[in-house]
Amino acid sequence: MNQDIANRPPWALDRCFPQTTSNPAGRARLATSALFLVDGMTFGTWAALIPSFQQRFALSAGQLSAVLFGLVLGALVAMPLAGRLIARWGSRRVVFPAALGFTGTLPLLALAPAPGWLIAAAVLFGAWKGALDVSVNSQGITVENAVGRPIISSFQGFWSLGGLSAAFLLSLAMHQGFAPSGLMIGMAVLLFAVVLSTFGSLLPDAASPAIGRRGAFALPSGRLLRLGALAFLALFSEGVLLDWSAVYARTIADVPVAFAPMAFAVFALCMAGGRFLGDVLIARMGAIATLRASGVLMAAGIAVAVFVPEWPAVFAGFALVGFGVANLVPVIFGAAGRVDERGAGPGLATVSTLGYFGFLSGPPVIGLVAAAAGLPVAFASVILFGAIIATLGVAAVSPARNSLTKEDQ
Repeated sequence: MNQDIANRPPWALDRCFPQTTSNPAGRARLATSALFLVDGMTFGTWAALIPSFQQRFALSAGQLSAVLFGLVLGALVAMPLAGRLIARWGSRRVVFPAALGFTGTLPLLALAPAPGWLIAAAVLFGAWKGALDVSVNSQGITVENAVGRPIISSFQGFWSLGGLSAAFLLSLAMHQGFAPSGLMIGMAVLLFAVVLSTFGSLLPDAASPAIGRRGAFALPSGRLLRLGALAFLALFSEGVLLDWSAVYARTIADVPVAFAPMAFAVFALCMAGGRFLGDVLIARMGAIATLRASGVLMAAGIAVAVFVPEWPAVFAGFALVGFGVANLVPVIFGAAGRVDERGAGPGLATVSTLGYFGFLSGPPVIGLVAAAAGLPVAFASVILFGAIIATLGVAAVSPARNSLTKEDQ
């Protein structure tokens, strides 16, 4: 153990994993993976406990929508600002306070005394979420460039793993009688400690004060807008499956209530698994072929679920969609992080803002379409989105500046 590591606090990641963190890139990769895990677990904690907030405050559907809209508003305001700060200071100086702020807002949500306070806390929670999403993905691009091979998919895999593990642990704890507010505060303390363990382990990236003053979100290029549109379609579809898969299995495939959540689990597990395999796939196939295959899997999976409404086919279709969605964000965000000459932050700010809007707007839009035309018709929109990604999306992704795959250079 070298002197630099020995001088760090005993809870630091490079004290816990000295063999893995023997070089700056290795330390940064482990720390960035931990921050993606924290991001997923924090958001997963919120998502898993939304029903408890609805019950606690007796929120109507409209009131709950106001809370969720507050989160969207906070994120949409913060993302462009985070991109501007990253362009000026670098992601390393933005991601750490953003992660602390994101986890630190969980107790504010847990202790909100009234619906109005809950909305205010949700706005703040969404703002820190937006800042963390832009900065941690920007740091991920920086680490990927330092490592010299595709690794961004595994980072996204840790986000998925974090969301799944948080939902599982909180569900288990609530079945044992623990109060949701206490669980949220306990999770905040745990995740706050994980964030602190990453201090000093991240990599510096290019930052220009002159560029930062010009603005990170002003006048994005046509290619960034096309990548943003792809991110919107990809994350719209991901959000729909996350929120509506269990409902679809229950109402369309006539799956028993106790078994319906397995539809969500199948999708989420396949998405997480696909992301952990994504680095190898992108390195071997290239970003373009991965994008094409992902769009085809998305479209095929939803087509199976729509046209064969029996539970084995629906579950198999959702598994295909999970594998298809898995590597869209890594490919699109990876391209966005290398398009803008100002660095990763401004490009990711544009693309992630549009993508995050799709992620959060997708479920309510699908609900409106389902109310008018039925859930299968609403889900069929994902078939179209998959086809667009597999065909028109190729022009937006290729060629990415500083691409790490041979095909895309």
